[in-house]
Amino acid sequence: MQIGEFVSTLITKIEKLDHDFNMYFTAQEKKAPLQALENMKREVNLLMKGASDSQNLVEKNLATQLINRFTTYRQKWERCVRDIEEGRAKPGTKFFGCFGSSDLSDLKSAANSVERRDAEAFAMSAMIDQTANKFIELSKKYTNKAYSFDAVTEMLTKKIGDVRQKFGNDFTFDVYYEDGKVKIKPVRR
Repeated sequence: MQIGEFVSTLITKIEKLDHDFNMYFTAQEKKAPLQALENMKREVNLLMKGASDSQNLVEKNLATQLINRFTTYRQKWERCVRDIEEGRAKPGTKFFGCFGSSDLSDLKSAANSVERRDAEAFAMSAMIDQTANKFIELSKKYTNKAYSFDAVTEMLTKKIGDVRQKFGNDFTFDVYYEDGKVKIKPVRR
């Protein structure tokens, strides 16, 4: 078997082994897959021997990357199993990575955070657009000056940082005519 094919096979096996260990760490399996780990160690040793004999630098690099990846996983797995055996940790939903939460809940949390930020950005953009339109309308009506929509939105966007520092995210813009000028003033909601 070529080194490239062997590496590809080992990548799949390492991913499955990582899944099996994560099932054990989250108490979905009763027994750690230690025999599979020993088998994987033997296969990685075979890869190291094959890569050292190879003259192809690409194959050597590929093998080295896989060996480093496996070593990182192996150290994590062995540390976590040792923590369980010595009573410093207990398998369960909060175990993943020896502390913290599972990948799935981290992924859900990140997705919710992105959705929140997107919704906030959309609301802020809508407020800026509405303020710009009102400013342009009042400027035409009271001062006969015409401003471009892009110029007004750019000006408001530049000021958002200062406004957020002063009011947080709980503000809106008040657009009004006073003393011969159309003014924009941020106000708390």
